Amino acid sequence: MADKKAKVGVVKYFGQVRQEGRKVVWPTMNETMITTVLVLILMVIFGIFFFFVDWFAANGTQFLLSIGTDSGSGPGAGG
Repeated sequence: MADKKAKVGVVKYFGQVRQEGRKVVWPTMNETMITTVLVLILMVIFGIFFFFVDWFAANGTQFLLSIGTDSGSGPGAGG
């Protein structure tokens, strides 16, 4: 009895999936192209932005580390 009920439930489920699938409104080709171009432009902008953030962070860290080693007056300078 439960097996028959399970089969009916599966058939009903896929019937509902099919009904909902018919309600889907797909974007037009123009909307897809505009969205694609916008995503590509934003990828380039954010790529450039994070390149400079990374570059400044790396160089800033290197600069701060070099301040401590170049002065020669810090702890352990030997002198």
